[in-house]
Amino acid sequence: MAFLAGYSRFPGRGKAALLALLLCLSSACAARESIEEITVVCEEWAGFTNSDGSGAYWEIVRAIYEPEGIKVKSKTMPWKRAEEFVRSKAGDALVGAYFDPSQDNAEFQYPKWHISVEDPVVVIFKKSRLPLWSAEGMQFLAGKRVAWIRGYNFDKEGWLNAPVEVFEISTVVQGLRLLEIDRVAGLLDYSINIRAAAAQAEIQLDDYSMQVANPGKKLYVKFSNTSRSKKLIKIFDSRMSELAANGTITAIYRRWGYDANKFGRY
Repeated sequence: MAFLAGYSRFPGRGKAALLALLLCLSSACAARESIEEITVVCEEWAGFTNSDGSGAYWEIVRAIYEPEGIKVKSKTMPWKRAEEFVRSKAGDALVGAYFDPSQDNAEFQYPKWHISVEDPVVVIFKKSRLPLWSAEGMQFLAGKRVAWIRGYNFDKEGWLNAPVEVFEISTVVQGLRLLEIDRVAGLLDYSINIRAAAAQAEIQLDDYSMQVANPGKKLYVKFSNTSRSKKLIKIFDSRMSELAANGTITAIYRRWGYDANKFGRY
């Protein structure tokens, strides 16, 4: 303020030079604060986050940021690595995460808006165990070895009420192979992923049973804990309000073969 207060004491040419300097500084600040690109990561989920950059989630993120002049750079990698990529601030955001209040404004930042409602988590096991499921539900897995993708942490979500021995895997195909040779009693994932993995590995599912282990929850884009993310989240929530209201989000999901329930209530 003292610097500006002295402005009136400058002669005409000095005032013009000072004004030019202030405008230049202002432009430089604006340039430094502008965001030109966002790096968004996720595990590859067919139809949602394909490795070629197509998919419903990538399309929604582009619809949010690209009209604002921000280029979206998408990357696919294993879930645990993707989460660490964003936690370490190497990337801006991870798509498809549960909201975790213990992480909010600590390890990550969350927007108000969700991006989708997940499919139900299912458990797949050999049909010979179906009578146990019918009698006990998820409790039949208590004390047994159960597989899921590394970093999914289903045992920390509050709904897995059976104490199980966790066997973390890298791919769903690996989990199905373990199930095949009785190395695990069950595999937790999503029906669409299990069927895609079975088709890829030519595994017949006739001898297996898939049951809903947990209804779908809202999924979010969670951001790295930075000041830059605060700006990105502000844009995200503002644009999502517009795109949800005008039907764009529902239209994107329908274009990828999903109904309006994929986005859920808002």
